[in-house]
Amino acid sequence: MPNYSLPGNSLLKLSALLACAVFSACGPRFDDAAALQRQGRYLKAAQEYSLFASAKPDDPRAPEALLRSARIYAVDLGLCAQSLPLLEKLARSYAAFKIPPEDFRSIYICPDYFPAADGRAWIYGDTQTFGRNARQILQVTSAREGTAEARYSLYAGDTLVNRQKRGYAYAGLSFFEKQGGFRTNILVYPLEKGKTWQSRGAEGRLEFRVEAAGLKVKVKAGDYDNCVKVRRRVTGSPSWIYDYYAPWTGKVLTAVGGPGYENRVMELIKYEEKKQ
Repeated sequence: MPNYSLPGNSLLKLSALLACAVFSACGPRFDDAAALQRQGRYLKAAQEYSLFASAKPDDPRAPEALLRSARIYAVDLGLCAQSLPLLEKLARSYAAFKIPPEDFRSIYICPDYFPAADGRAWIYGDTQTFGRNARQILQVTSAREGTAEARYSLYAGDTLVNRQKRGYAYAGLSFFEKQGGFRTNILVYPLEKGKTWQSRGAEGRLEFRVEAAGLKVKVKAGDYDNCVKVRRRVTGSPSWIYDYYAPWTGKVLTAVGGPGYENRVMELIKYEEKKQ
């Protein structure tokens, strides 16, 4: 008579399959997503976390799964468009879940249009001579917990004209620049076309407006995609400043504008990310 018995391993696998079929225990698993994340398989991990939260919304780990998925998309993969819907779902479905401050900043500030981190440096030059006539250097000297200190230097040719300290800090979804005794709100996330806000600076009361988003900007340092164009205007002034910011890089171009005109003034010549 034939022997229809199964080896031990096959019997265990069959039992697991039967358990899945009977009790609906199979499907996305939080622990599987965590294992994928530890292995560095970030895209697959983010997808698995998201599937787990969708399949098991009442599981106590569902909000954590949404947060981890959003974090991977935003921080590890730089896929900001994929993280935002997860954050919206987290806020809508799990209002009591508190997002840690460091996650709030790193996930919601995506893409980061002014990455003020240790070792970052921006060298700007006048557009006419690419820095031979005028040059600005901004170098971050220290950064921690959403704040940074920087040294700003202005040169006319090879002559140092001015040097000063500047500070940068996040507060919620706003990014502030501190100089000359003023704390100016220069960016408010998310940076979408038409967004407006007000602040104060050395010039007086300032009005900001996002003029455009998704721009491609060409400067001496290279070509940058998905840039935003922010207008900075002193209240009542007939002219204004346009600052162009590139994601994960910072300001790449400054222009002077007014009714019917715009002239490039300073542009990024070199951007550095020094290893610590």
